[in-house]
Amino acid sequence: MTSSNYDDNKKKVTGGRNGFGAKLANIFSTEFIVETADSKSHKMYKQRWKNNMGVREEPVITENKDGKDYTCITFKPDLKRFGMESLDDDIISLMTKRVYDLAGVTPASVKVKLNEKFIEVKNFEKYADLYL
Repeated sequence: MTSSNYDDNKKKVTGGRNGFGAKLANIFSTEFIVETADSKSHKMYKQRWKNNMGVREEPVITENKDGKDYTCITFKPDLKRFGMESLDDDIISLMTKRVYDLAGVTPASVKVKLNEKFIEVKNFEKYADLYL
């Protein structure tokens, strides 16, 4: 309950609800890494969890030498918990679509990557063109 997304009567611009997404991804991952950098403070924060949050490494705060703002989330789903040996095509397609959804609704200044490749959708019009 760390977010401010509780009042259903208020207009919201979010992709999730109550901060559950990242927390659940962390709980159901064998490894989960958060890395974020801030150009104003010139700091970079990185923290890793393993074994469904059973192991928490101490955060590492360093200088943000590039001076760029960014956030990177890396996770390895605990496939055994879902009765899976690998990600099937349907799940990969769903995850890929969510990344394109994100790219289509964020400002053009936000660069979105999937598997180290930039998504070339820079605005909602370009996103809609994917479906027309």
